[in-house]
Amino acid sequence: MKKEVRPLIYTLIVLVILITAYPTYLFVSKTMTEIKIERMLVESGYDQDISKKETIFESKTGRYVSEIKYTNEPDYTYNYEIVEDHVLTTVYDQHHVEVIGSVQHELK
Repeated sequence: MKKEVRPLIYTLIVLVILITAYPTYLFVSKTMTEIKIERMLVESGYDQDISKKETIFESKTGRYVSEIKYTNEPDYTYNYEIVEDHVLTTVYDQHHVEVIGSVQHELK
């Protein structure tokens, strides 16, 4: 009887590890994205003008994106995303249309 219970116990242990690993991965990924973007905002001096900041999960890309609104540009929403250790800056206007061209708070 003991040999019949072992595979079940091992399966349950692996299942518990897998179930707890995914939320932990998401939490760590979100935290690392927030830290990297915050560091770059401070280095650029853009952290002083922030009126609203939120980090959301982008299901299309599978990454976290920091959505930031600045006090001096209330009609624009800046999306900062970490892609291969670089920051991708995308800017949207109040109608959620992407702004093309030079923008004031672009991170490089």
